[in-house]
Amino acid sequence: MNKIAHYLNTHMLGEVFVSPGIRKAYQNDGSVLHFTPDMVAYPRATSDIRKIARFAWQLAEKGHTVPLVPRGAGSDTTGAAIGGGMIIATMPHMNRVFEYDHSQKLIRLQPGVTINALSNALALHGTAIPELRWDHQLATVGGAVAAQRNAIEYVDQLEVVLSNGDVLQTKRISKRELEKKKGQQNFEGEVYRGVAALIEDNPDLLDEMVYDDDRLDHEGYAGLELVKQKNGSFDLTPLFVGSQGSLGVISEMILKADFVNQNPAMIVAVFSKRADARDALDEIEDADPAAVEYIDAKYFEAATLAGKTFRFYDDALNELGEVAAVIAVTINDFNERTRKKKMKKLSSRLKSFDAFVVGDEDYMNSDLRALSSVTYWLLNPEKEDFSSPPVLDGMYVPMDRFDVFSDGLDALAKQHHMVLALYGRPSDELWYVRPLIRMATVADKQKLFKLTGELSAMVRKIDGAPYGASGDGRLGAGLRLESDKHQDLFKKLKDIFDPYGTLNPGVKHDTTARDLAKQLRSEYDGPAATGYLAKF
Repeated sequence: MNKIAHYLNTHMLGEVFVSPGIRKAYQNDGSVLHFTPDMVAYPRATSDIRKIARFAWQLAEKGHTVPLVPRGAGSDTTGAAIGGGMIIATMPHMNRVFEYDHSQKLIRLQPGVTINALSNALALHGTAIPELRWDHQLATVGGAVAAQRNAIEYVDQLEVVLSNGDVLQTKRISKRELEKKKGQQNFEGEVYRGVAALIEDNPDLLDEMVYDDDRLDHEGYAGLELVKQKNGSFDLTPLFVGSQGSLGVISEMILKADFVNQNPAMIVAVFSKRADARDALDEIEDADPAAVEYIDAKYFEAATLAGKTFRFYDDALNELGEVAAVIAVTINDFNERTRKKKMKKLSSRLKSFDAFVVGDEDYMNSDLRALSSVTYWLLNPEKEDFSSPPVLDGMYVPMDRFDVFSDGLDALAKQHHMVLALYGRPSDELWYVRPLIRMATVADKQKLFKLTGELSAMVRKIDGAPYGASGDGRLGAGLRLESDKHQDLFKKLKDIFDPYGTLNPGVKHDTTARDLAKQLRSEYDGPAATGYLAKF
């Protein structure tokens, strides 16, 4: 047996596996890449993660690097949940919800808890974490926190295992407490001293990174700007949120929930022309909806081929003759009268765009609630040898540039002779594109890389961001054409937390286009290989 695995199995509560079958099961995540690990660990407690990290640190001091790759459900589409060395899989054992504080609406849990389990637990108290509504229910909460910068809105505190095995408890501390932390003669003290110095030495770069709720950009460590407040207080939490396991391994979390209406209302509008759907989005935004989804008709066409039908869509097709797009709107006001008034007013406005409009009162709730599942079908195309892999999932595109983006997408589809299905969350200005290609062919692999690069360039040109919904991961690092001053700053930050390069190497840094070419899958069998069902 592998000597490292044998040693750790002797000292851990959990298990470390080196069998080919288990290693193969973890070679894919939700991305188009694959990377077979040397070992897979199933920790049962924070102490197990500490022992793994400490042992890897000791080996690295002797010149032998064992990469550590934290992983939840493996739903990441940027290649951040795969890698060589050892996968640290929290989902099998570290999946407990510990406690819920009713008065503060705080919940303490482990990272391997699924979003579905968390949502069900909170629903018993009439609360939820609204920011998690778009994540697939079988994804893990730890994975969401590690991947998404907007998770800072609901993260209260984190317990993080550092690269040397020490445990760091994050929270906002005062200027006086910061000085005490900086005075500690241990690795935690080094981290605080290093981050504080980095912030102090780069005020101009931080000013350019000012956090903006209306602009989503997950490249690098965008939370750095939030660490230090004007009053001198300090909190490392924003660095770990969205870091994709490259700065530390999250082992426990305290999250903030909020009261939500557990039975929201829904309106679905079907459009025969995409231009009408675009114009209708402005009217929808005025209604202050809880959520909005834009779904290309191509998804429904793929679902129909697979035998999955939606009654409202069939009725709309009969009335309109053709369908270009579907928009689903959720109204979440607590007051039933207010909710009904909004529904009636919005329905009237949408019909003025020649849309086929239905609501909860027109169809059984379940028919409309299942609408989002239509996005599964393009992921599992019926055409043999074809697949529909993620390209850039969750691109941030300002709505005032959406028309330019949409026209550019059409041009790319025509240029590359491929179907490009579009799904979006207009209120969040996030968009997802899925091509239909044969990944087994060299030509289509090259086409996929070229398309991804061109999409990235196009989005940047219109003041958007390629990675708006989650971190840039391995894919973003490999597609980055050149370094800039912010990337250099982020690399210095990475070196503070991970001086020996053991934490998820190749993610956010140090991956090239040539590396990606070697790691690209020959087929995208999608969700089944990673044990989850991807939503988009």
